[in-house]
Amino acid sequence: MNVVITGGTKGMGLAIAEAFAKEGANLALTARTPADLVHAQQELAKKYPSIQILTQAADMGKAAEVEAFATKVKNTWDAVHVLVNNAGLFRTGGMMDEDEESLEMMINVNLYGPVRLTRHLSPLLLKTAGAHVFNICSVASQKYFPNSGSYSTSKYALLGYTRALQEEWREHGVKVTAVLPGATFTRSWEGSSIDPQRLMQPEDIAHAVVSAWKMPATALIEELVMRPPLGDV
Repeated sequence: MNVVITGGTKGMGLAIAEAFAKEGANLALTARTPADLVHAQQELAKKYPSIQILTQAADMGKAAEVEAFATKVKNTWDAVHVLVNNAGLFRTGGMMDEDEESLEMMINVNLYGPVRLTRHLSPLLLKTAGAHVFNICSVASQKYFPNSGSYSTSKYALLGYTRALQEEWREHGVKVTAVLPGATFTRSWEGSSIDPQRLMQPEDIAHAVVSAWKMPATALIEELVMRPPLGDV
């Protein structure tokens, strides 16, 4: 089994990569920082020496780099069983006062990145029996949070794209799931006053993704909304 994960070196992406590695899956990982990819590949290879791990640095907001990563996958594998569009960008700000380029940057990474990669890998996904696409959206895809104007806009758009893809690919037998996590403890929360136990853990999201993938062929989890038990932070 072959699994492609963007933003696969930290936080939720790395947790999802390890969860699929435990299932015996080969991995294709991308992230912006080459050193992070080397570290992730080395650590995963130590734990799971029997799997194949492809890596290539790519900024998901840059079309040429997305295409280059997809080309590497297509030149190596003849099937993609799971695609996890996880890479994302968050910058604070309201719609009227944030930096002028914020919306364009987050649309490029959070929407165009998944759209482009899914399109490039579609020949493999559409011919692979039981293929499954997971788009990591956010609870901000449904609910606006203060000081997150462009981020919420981009995540609303990603949820809309996911719903459209679900309808288009039903007849092809490809499952498409939107994952909408709430506050999850990643590096962005380090140094904050929030108790990590108040937040979900990356492994929680990974467990949910793998569980949704393991659903029988007769069932599809279309949208998976997750929050800490005490609610949003």
